[in-house]
Amino acid sequence: MNLKQLQFMVHVATTQSFSRAAELSFATQPTLSNAISQLEEELGGRLFKRTTRSVELTPFGEHMLPRIQELLQSKEDIYKAAEAFHNPSHKILRIGFSPLVDMQRLDQVLTPFRQTHPEVTLFFKECFIDDLAQRLENQQIDIQITPESTATDDPCSCFFYQDQLCYLPSRDDQSDNSRLAYRLSDLPETPIILTGGGCGLNAALESLFHAEGKAFNVYPGQAMSYQVIEDWASLGIGSGILPRSKLSAGHTDHFPLFTAKEFPAHFTFNWRWRQHDQQPAHLLDLISYIETTVPSLVQGQASQQS
Repeated sequence: MNLKQLQFMVHVATTQSFSRAAELSFATQPTLSNAISQLEEELGGRLFKRTTRSVELTPFGEHMLPRIQELLQSKEDIYKAAEAFHNPSHKILRIGFSPLVDMQRLDQVLTPFRQTHPEVTLFFKECFIDDLAQRLENQQIDIQITPESTATDDPCSCFFYQDQLCYLPSRDDQSDNSRLAYRLSDLPETPIILTGGGCGLNAALESLFHAEGKAFNVYPGQAMSYQVIEDWASLGIGSGILPRSKLSAGHTDHFPLFTAKEFPAHFTFNWRWRQHDQQPAHLLDLISYIETTVPSLVQGQASQQS
């Protein structure tokens, strides 16, 4: 296995075409096809379903794609680490986060920090939830952002924002034209569609249902994306629960979700960093900015949305 084979695989998955992937990779199509075949043989399974008209990921390919993308991203980490060593004036801060994080919100609150610290490059890294803590411990990232099910008093952590949860009813649920919202305790028995688990959605929802004393009825299949959850709910396969920020712009068939005590159901996202006596100055600047400036920016965003 080599990095070129992995890059070929990602390009085919992105373009859904061997010919376009070959162009993107500056390789001949036979070279790319042979490399993919060798990779499949080494990994022990077919990555793509190929017909004369289409190229699609197999279930095995869908399972492997995010892991291959993460490995390729690690290559970029190595280059940036080398650059930081050879050019100390060029400072890098690596922020790892769950796919559940609202990337638009994150970018907005960090814009003022970029403007006042032009010498610092912020390097974003979307990670599986189970990898974040280990990456932080191993100094592969400097800050992490994750959904939390309970309050934390960790001195190396602070609140970022809350994201309202929305219920996506199945097409086959009994419709009520007068309904404006759902309570967790009143949800239909329709199974809830979850993802493969890497983003943290499943564990956070399970914790929420447990806290409310509500049975967690899960659909046996798994969606590969939040868009798939929307699509499956519209087809009547199951229902879904997603943070508002993860709903597609054009998706209208959703309802605010509330707890039994009429509080908005939400995920809480926190910043977290390592306990270390000798943090670099630019990281301490970011931590100070997160603790003192970001809360007012988040409050301003909430005011604009209400």
